[in-house]
Amino acid sequence: MLRRVLSQERRTELKRLQGVARKRFAPVLGLINGAFTTQELLSDVARRLPGDYEILMVHSSFDAFLPMYKGDAKQMVNGLIDLCGSERTLVMPSFVLGGRNYDAGEYFKSRPFDIRRTPSEAGLLTEVFRRTPNVLRSLHPTCSLCALGPLAKQLTSGHHISKSGMSPDSPFGVMTQRRTAILGLGVEYYRCLTHVHTAGDQMGDTFPIKFSNSAWMQVTLVDYDGSRYQYKLGLPDRTKKLDLTILWSLLSKEELVEWRFHGVPMFLIPRAGLLTERLVEAARRGITVYGTVPV
Repeated sequence: MLRRVLSQERRTELKRLQGVARKRFAPVLGLINGAFTTQELLSDVARRLPGDYEILMVHSSFDAFLPMYKGDAKQMVNGLIDLCGSERTLVMPSFVLGGRNYDAGEYFKSRPFDIRRTPSEAGLLTEVFRRTPNVLRSLHPTCSLCALGPLAKQLTSGHHISKSGMSPDSPFGVMTQRRTAILGLGVEYYRCLTHVHTAGDQMGDTFPIKFSNSAWMQVTLVDYDGSRYQYKLGLPDRTKKLDLTILWSLLSKEELVEWRFHGVPMFLIPRAGLLTERLVEAARRGITVYGTVPV
C-alpha cells in the first residue's frame, strides 16, 4: 500500500525511522523474542530445506535479526557456507539498486560497474559474502549475483551477454533449471523475491503486461582481469507496481513456507523452477505480479 501512495524518498525515510525505533526498543524486543545463535537459526532452516537441493539462493536483512541475534554478519555467512557444504552452491544477490534514491540511471552516470569493487546494495550479509575468498560474481550492473560452490562458475559466467538480467540464459535461468531453494532470512517474500521476474523474461512478447523499453543508458563494465565492456542497460518502467501477494493463491503452504524465528520473519521456496512455472501458467490467464489483465 505504501509503495502505491508514497514516493521512494518518503519510503526510504520511513525505513530509517523504523531502524531508529528498533534500536530504541531493543531491550523490549530482546525480552519478548529471546536470543538465538547462528547454529540455532540454521538448524531450524536445515530441517525445512528439501534434501536434494543443489543451490541455495539467500535473500536477507541483517538488521531484522537484531537485537535477538548473538553473533555478527561474518558468523552468519560462514554458517550458511557450512550449511551448504562442499557439494552445494550458495548464492546471494549482489544487486546495485541505485544508491539511496534507488536510481540506477543516476548511479551509473558517474561510475562503472566494477565486478571487484562495486559494493552490493542487497544487504550487509550479501556484501560480506561478496568479499569472502573464492566467491565469484556475475558481470551485470543491476542484477549481479555472487556464488560459492560447484556450480558457481556456471551461475556467474556470461551474465553480461544474456538477453536480460533475469532471462533464461542468465544465472536466474540456471537456478530455474536446477534444484534451487530460495531462502529469506529477516525478510518477507513479498519484499525481495526477485525470482518472480523470471516468468516475464521466459515468456517474452507473450507476457500479458507490456513494458516501456525506450529508456536505456550505456554502462561500462569492468571484469576481474580489468577488461572493459559497454553494456546497454534498460531502465525500469516505474509505472508498473509489483504485488507479490498473488503467490498466496498460486502456491500451497508447502511451496511457499513462512514462519518466524524469535520474531524474525523467514520464508522458503523449496523449488525456484516451480515458482516460475506457476507464474507462467497464471500469466497465460492474465494474472501477473503487476496486476490482472484480460487475455
